[in-house]
Amino acid sequence: MGNLALNRPATQSSTCRWSTDQSAEIDARVANNGDILSPRCFHTALEHNPWWQVDLGDSFLIDRVDVYNRPDKKDPLKRFTLLRSHDGENWIEFFKKTDGTAFAEFFAEIGPDCLARFIRLRLDGKDVLHFRECQIFGRMAHSDDQQRLLAKDAQFIRDRTMIPEDRNGHISQIGGFNVFVDEDNYGVHVRRALDGGSYEGRERKLALEFLRPGDRVIEVGTAVGAVSMTAASIVGPSNIVTFDANPDIVADARDNFRRNGLGSIKSNLGVLACQRHFKQDSHLDFYIHKEFWASRLYARADSPGIIKTVKIPMMCLEREIASHNANVLICDIEGGEVDLLTEADLSGIRLIIIETHYWAVGEEATDAMMRNLILQGFSFHLDASGGQISVLRRS
Repeated sequence: MGNLALNRPATQSSTCRWSTDQSAEIDARVANNGDILSPRCFHTALEHNPWWQVDLGDSFLIDRVDVYNRPDKKDPLKRFTLLRSHDGENWIEFFKKTDGTAFAEFFAEIGPDCLARFIRLRLDGKDVLHFRECQIFGRMAHSDDQQRLLAKDAQFIRDRTMIPEDRNGHISQIGGFNVFVDEDNYGVHVRRALDGGSYEGRERKLALEFLRPGDRVIEVGTAVGAVSMTAASIVGPSNIVTFDANPDIVADARDNFRRNGLGSIKSNLGVLACQRHFKQDSHLDFYIHKEFWASRLYARADSPGIIKTVKIPMMCLEREIASHNANVLICDIEGGEVDLLTEADLSGIRLIIIETHYWAVGEEATDAMMRNLILQGFSFHLDASGGQISVLRRS
C-alpha cells in the first residue's frame, strides 16, 4: 500500500500565531498533504509534550513511519514518541526516538503486530512541535489477526488504567506515562501539577537533555516515579535504581512502574548516607508530611503538616554507586542532600541533577555541599541550572 496518512483527517494539540491556521484540524493537514518540499509547516504552541496525529480511517498493520523535519529548525524534534490508538482516546506507545540527534529525515521501521487506526507523534519534553511531513506505510490485517490484536491491546489498556484496590483516585498522564493520582492523600498542589503535566517538569526535561543511552542512574527521592520513568525512556529500566524514605509513596511508584511496563526499575525503601556517616544496621526517623513531597528527615513530630514518623533503614551511597556501577545521580530529597553529598565520594559519577532546599537546611550548609562537589571536579552547567535546580558535570 502507499502512504496511508496522505490527506487523511489530522489534528494537533494546539495552535499559535505561527500556525498556518488557527483551526488545529486545518493546520495539521499541512503535515500529511504529500508535499515534503513545501516551506509551510504546522506549528503548535510551546507546551509539555505537544503532539500531531492522523486518522487513517481504518485499522492497519503499521510497517514504517517516515518523518520529514523542518530543514531550517531541526532542533525541537530530537526526541519523540510514536503512539497508536484504535479509538483516538486510549494510546499505546510503539516507537521512541531517544538519541537526541537532530535530523532532516527519519524513517522508523516498526515491528510486527502494530495495529492502529490513529497514529500520534508526540514530542517528548516542553517545546513547540513542527515538521514538514509524516508518511505512514502498512497493510490491512487478516480478520483473525485483527481480532487477536484488538483483544490484546484492550487488556493492555485495562491493566494500565486500573485504579489500585481500595484507593480513591484517578489515572493521569505525566510526560506520556500513566500515573495514579490519590485524591485522598495527595495534596491539591501535587494533584494539579500531575493533572496539568507540569509535575517535576524541569527535572524531567533535564533528564531527557543530559542522559545518554548506556548511563546507569541512581535517583534519590523517587516520589511517584515520574523522573525515574523519564530516565528509563533514555537508558532503559534495568539501568535505574531509585531510593525513597516514604513507604507509602514507594509502593505507589512501584505500581506506576508496573503500570507503564517498567517494572524492572529497582525501587528501594531507604535513607542513603555517605560512607563517612553510614552506620551498619542503623535506622533513621523520617517524617511523613500530608503533602508527600514535603516529607523529610529534618522535622519534628509536631512540625506543621507532619502526620506520622517512621523508622527507615540507612543505606550507603558509595556502596550503592559501586553495586549499580552508576555514573549519574539525580537527587531531590527536601534538604537531605546536604548530609548525603557534602562528604560523599562521587568519583564514579559524571553527571548530577539536584534540587537544593535553602528553606530546609540554609545557604551555608548548601554552599558547603556545592564546594565539595566542585572540589571533586564537577562544574556547573550554567545554562541548564536555575532556581533551586542545578546540573553539575565532569567533562
